[in-house]
Amino acid sequence: MHQVPSITELRKTCTKKTTKGILIPMCDFLAFYPAKLLLYTPLTPNQITILWVLIKLAMLPFIAFGNHLTIIVSLLVFQLASILDGSDGIVARFRKKFSLNGTYIDLFGHYICNSLLLIALSIIAYRQTANSSYLILGAIATFIFLASKALTINPMWYKSPEEQKKIEKIIYENNLSLKEEKNRFIAIVHDLLLMDNPFNVMFFGVLFQIPEITLLFYAIFVLLEFLRKLWLQFYRIYHSERENGM
Repeated sequence: MHQVPSITELRKTCTKKTTKGILIPMCDFLAFYPAKLLLYTPLTPNQITILWVLIKLAMLPFIAFGNHLTIIVSLLVFQLASILDGSDGIVARFRKKFSLNGTYIDLFGHYICNSLLLIALSIIAYRQTANSSYLILGAIATFIFLASKALTINPMWYKSPEEQKKIEKIIYENNLSLKEEKNRFIAIVHDLLLMDNPFNVMFFGVLFQIPEITLLFYAIFVLLEFLRKLWLQFYRIYHSERENGM
């Protein structure tokens, strides 16, 4: 068994490249503290991933149906669980245990938990206003959020291996996600909008009891993000074909 190193030693050997935002680097920094404790346990990186997914899922009913204090505390726990999302990677890098299945569980957890968080937010707005339109808006926002993930171009849509390699290079040579944005201002704004980041726009919207405005804001945000991805993928393919005289 490996001897558990100090936090400083962990940072030297297991730090990953972070973003130019504020909240994600903060979570990445804090993730080393629970990671050190988790290294004393037999938990695998995949089990840690499942742990934070279960924590988030457990908080969702309290977010949707609790009183104001319960909602705030539960939302904070939901978002702070994102720190464990960084800890699983630190444990994986230290133990040199990498898993394709772990990445799948991680992404699946994000997509399911964040989509259900939008539903929970719509329930809060409905309970506060008695306006069922917010339930419909929440369902639409959730559908668009999931569609933006599902409609990222998959190389397997193309039949020939040559086309698959070509589309993979065109689409994924530069990341589609704003998480990798090099412009610091855009990275910070995106950081503050991500649903599972602690102390983000959603947290303060719920804290100040304006869930209906917060829901409308996020519905617009996920729609714009959906359209941005669709356009960016189309533009990259179109630009590549123009360069190759097609």
